[in-house]
Amino acid sequence: MHTPATAGEMNLSSADDDLDLNVFDPYTQAALLRGGFLSSKNILKYTEAEFRKKVKLTVVATHRVFIAAANISASNVKCHQEPNNHILTTGCKQIDKLLGGGLFKYGITEISGESGCGKTQFCLQIALTVQLPLSLKGAKSGAAYICTEDRFPSSRIQQMISNIRFKYQCDSKIDMNELCQTDYGDNILISHIATVEDLKKCIHEMLPRVLLHRPIKLIVIDSITAVFRGEYTPSEVPRRSRDLRDIAVFLHKLSVEHGLWIICVNQVTSSISDIGGNKLVPSLGLAWANLVTTRLMMSKTHSSRYIEVMFSPHTAPTTIPFRVTEQGIV
Repeated sequence: MHTPATAGEMNLSSADDDLDLNVFDPYTQAALLRGGFLSSKNILKYTEAEFRKKVKLTVVATHRVFIAAANISASNVKCHQEPNNHILTTGCKQIDKLLGGGLFKYGITEISGESGCGKTQFCLQIALTVQLPLSLKGAKSGAAYICTEDRFPSSRIQQMISNIRFKYQCDSKIDMNELCQTDYGDNILISHIATVEDLKKCIHEMLPRVLLHRPIKLIVIDSITAVFRGEYTPSEVPRRSRDLRDIAVFLHKLSVEHGLWIICVNQVTSSISDIGGNKLVPSLGLAWANLVTTRLMMSKTHSSRYIEVMFSPHTAPTTIPFRVTEQGIV
């Protein structure tokens, strides 16, 4: 008589969409088996909060399940739909090298730093590089740019657009014509958001409709911090965490379903370091940090600016200098 394997002995990753239960602890394995949640597609139909209540897992265990499910879905999209176009150039060779080739599609890339260090400059440049020809590691697609603090810097983006033909060089005459003739300004959809509820409505309702009708491959939120800064009292910290998770999980789903790059700008806050003194760290705490795929931080001194990889699945933590010029970040 055949003896069935235990959950710890099973390897249920034979199908493309199935989770490998071996990566989870025995309690999580049993909960997933009991609920029949063995495929990423079945899991990602829910928010993390909904799934946690349904399967009765801890917040940490639920988050691990969602990361595993999102990685499987992203991998399937990469393999079956766009095998040769999942890295986007930042427009700066040194930063591309720092990131392991450029910005990787799927997941959330956070860029944090103090005011004036270059975060918005970075986002504006990516909103242009996503429109570049494939030969230049672009995506020939548009961007959705969500502003929550200041008005969109139209004059600065126009200055960068006017310098595109000098910043990028194409070997092909066809690609060069495309580079020069693209209407970069019209390919950036801009929305100004002031509250958390407006941001949730934009992400849950407006963006899915736009993505069905426009060739958008980049979403920028500049910044995620602003709408969360003053809306919650100390007693509402749990609700704030739930709202952050809700937004992040839905951004992950959009990223996987539509093959998107997503950039969220974060601010910094002061924290006491282990060696004494104050240290600047990204805002929004662990509730947000656990939902970010790649975390970058910008900083500046009197004479220089730096960008640091704090964590990323694609490269080791490293720091390099960069400059902001009329053409953009170099």
